Amino acid sequence: MLQIKQLTIRHKKDYRILLENFNLCINPRDKCALIGEEGNGKSTLLKLIFNPEMAEEYVEYEGEILRSGERFGYLPQELPKLQRKDTIYEYLTATDRFYDWDPRDLAQLCAKIRFPTERLYSEEPLGALSGGEKIKVQLIRLLVDEPTMLLLDEPSNDLDIETLLWLEEFIRTSEIPILYISHDETLLERTANRIVHIEQLRRKTTPRCKIGRAHV
Repeated sequence: MLQIKQLTIRHKKDYRILLENFNLCINPRDKCALIGEEGNGKSTLLKLIFNPEMAEEYVEYEGEILRSGERFGYLPQELPKLQRKDTIYEYLTATDRFYDWDPRDLAQLCAKIRFPTERLYSEEPLGALSGGEKIKVQLIRLLVDEPTMLLLDEPSNDLDIETLLWLEEFIRTSEIPILYISHDETLLERTANRIVHIEQLRRKTTPRCKIGRAHV
């Protein structure tokens, strides 16, 4: 279980507060969506949950992020530039757990992701893949590590309709909780059981956060 208590996040440069006294608890099988305008702190929140060092250069925070033994899988908004030159095989085998998987189990995982098993061993560079293919390869690597919770930063960006439908099904049927950022209203309506709306009021000087239930 992930539990956030009295979290306040502020920019180091201008001391603008992104979140103030924020509380959230993610329970098993929750599909919780973060929504709000760009620059309101959604991606920063995911980074702090996954690894505070990813955001310490530009924000400081107070409060507690209780991970209770969770093992997170984090999907960034964009694939890092250094990894775009990696082949699919190089990227996947960067995690030692890849070699621990039985080929039959890998095939079942690929079937779930709808990605051809033979392409796991491909010399194709990640940078040459379509948006949907990049998302699928990244998710395969995350799931090979057997996380107990997924953090997804705008996973529906640059996806075709077919892949979007696949992503909806993936999120909706996931056995583990997912905290994700999205601006796609259809995706939100079809997958989220909880919505966290992060806002900046009064010319972006006052943060406000609303947490509500959604109907899937």
